[in-house]
Amino acid sequence: MSKLLETLTAIGETGRNEDGSYTRLAYSGEYFAAVDVVKRQMEELGLQTQVDAAGNLHGVLPGTEAGLKSIILGSHLDTVPSGGLYDGAYGVAGALEVVRSLKNQKIQLRHPLEIYGFNGEEAGPMGLTFGSSVLTGLLDYEQPGLAEKLAVYGHTPAELKHCRRDFARDKCYLELHIEQGGVLENQKLQIGVVSGIVGIASYKVTAVGKSNHAGTTLMVGRRDALVAMSRLIVAADELCRSLDENLVLTFGTSKCWPGASNVISGKVECCLEMRHLDKGKTDQLFLAVQEAARKITTAQFTFEPVNYDAPVACDAHLMEVIAAAAGKTGSSFKLMPSGAGHDAALMAQRVPAGMIFVPSKGGLSHCSEEWTSPKDLEQGVAVLTETVQMLDRED
Repeated sequence: MSKLLETLTAIGETGRNEDGSYTRLAYSGEYFAAVDVVKRQMEELGLQTQVDAAGNLHGVLPGTEAGLKSIILGSHLDTVPSGGLYDGAYGVAGALEVVRSLKNQKIQLRHPLEIYGFNGEEAGPMGLTFGSSVLTGLLDYEQPGLAEKLAVYGHTPAELKHCRRDFARDKCYLELHIEQGGVLENQKLQIGVVSGIVGIASYKVTAVGKSNHAGTTLMVGRRDALVAMSRLIVAADELCRSLDENLVLTFGTSKCWPGASNVISGKVECCLEMRHLDKGKTDQLFLAVQEAARKITTAQFTFEPVNYDAPVACDAHLMEVIAAAAGKTGSSFKLMPSGAGHDAALMAQRVPAGMIFVPSKGGLSHCSEEWTSPKDLEQGVAVLTETVQMLDRED
């Protein structure tokens, strides 16, 4: 077993479930056990380490020339409930392998090399991308209940504010990650050079029809809200497929009133989510969905905004360097967007950021079946290592 796989296995054992999945939630004992695993390896490799109040693990390998900006590597160490071995942890383990490879080759970098293992990237009580939001100063400290949530873990908002990093002396941030989709595998490619992280627009969609007796109300003239919503979902799915191959739409939740088997549904609510790297595409789809709703006469539809996360572009120069590094290592690659959120989306708002993807078997992630071949894992590390060396030659 390679050292990379040994590290991933050691991280995984801190939260392994009986069914073969992994659970390391933000601020949990399992999460901090994983932090300890990585922290020990960082220190063995000569990195100076610390863990902040947000639960982020940070390691620093000094460079040989004073005054040069830091190259930062990282990803997250937490998981979704019953998640997989590779999501997040691979990026941290891969960053350790970059340092190990350089040391084995007796290569000293001119720039400082830093590694972060972020806490709370996945959804939980503290919200998404919690650790990187704290580090970048992008956490909403005015959100209701924040102090109470933090108190559960023995921390305060004031402590978190002191965790904010000054990025003035940083060159870039790089994140190695599994794709969590099937594009690279389907196209038989080894590396994804990430162009950006998609924007996410979500709405609460409500259909109001007319409740009535299920047995005595004939089909003619029915105003069944569930049927109307179903028609909209099918129409929206077809519209999405016709507009752009990278545009995705999901009706992820639904509620039905009155929710009885012998009563026609009078009201239905669904959550509509759209994702694309170009806001214009999600806007175009939303307008088309609204027009489709107007053509369904058996219910009245309303659309209420719930959340919008703007798309984040990866740095153009970093994309060029990653592509060149992929070429130098003999890796097949393509430029592609990320359909999932990452810590890189927060870091990109403070420092140039880039991401490297490796294939996910069957496009599976956030489950025990999540898997990437050892060869692809090592290839990703090779590309990241070459990218770091190429960036290190720059000022």
